[in-house]
Amino acid sequence: MISHKDEIPPFYPKGKVRLIILGTMGSINARSIDGVRPSEDFFYYNNSRNHFWKVLQLLFEPHKEPLRLSIPQKKAFLQKWGIAITNIVDEALVPNKDKLDPSDTVLFLANKKKRISFKSLSPKMRKLFQTTPLFFTCRRKKGIENLLQGFLETNKLSPKIIENVWYWATPTRCNPRARSEMWRREMSAHLNAIANNE
Repeated sequence: MISHKDEIPPFYPKGKVRLIILGTMGSINARSIDGVRPSEDFFYYNNSRNHFWKVLQLLFEPHKEPLRLSIPQKKAFLQKWGIAITNIVDEALVPNKDKLDPSDTVLFLANKKKRISFKSLSPKMRKLFQTTPLFFTCRRKKGIENLLQGFLETNKLSPKIIENVWYWATPTRCNPRARSEMWRREMSAHLNAIANNE
């Protein structure tokens, strides 16, 4: 078995948090694999094929051309817009054949076999989870729900939180502008639904 470790800590901005973005685990080039750390600096959505940062820039700053952001610039962007972000999987044990497979399917199988541990949130982050809109960067599916359930249990959070999560279409291999427009429509509908239920 091979150990995949996500060493990216949760990021939350100073001041008001407008939303929390969730992912499963850091990209393959942002993971420690069997104790070997990536040689380069890493942060959320490190894979260049993933358009997360372009989509996010177009979502919040639609009239600007998205830039390739450095890690300090990514953190500054999250701070500017009040966005917290965290992955939910801390470590996964996977078969040797899946050593370089970054897919969520590998995580789903590891979770079924109870070979997953989840991120532990700080008290402040746990409180935010109960009061802040949540957006997952993957469409809703049973495997994602199972991971999220394990994460909530680990952090002693209500399983009902799953019903308050919106599941965006993945930003991998997409048209960033079209995907940002989809995210914007869905985010607006989700926030309106939350406001109407309060």
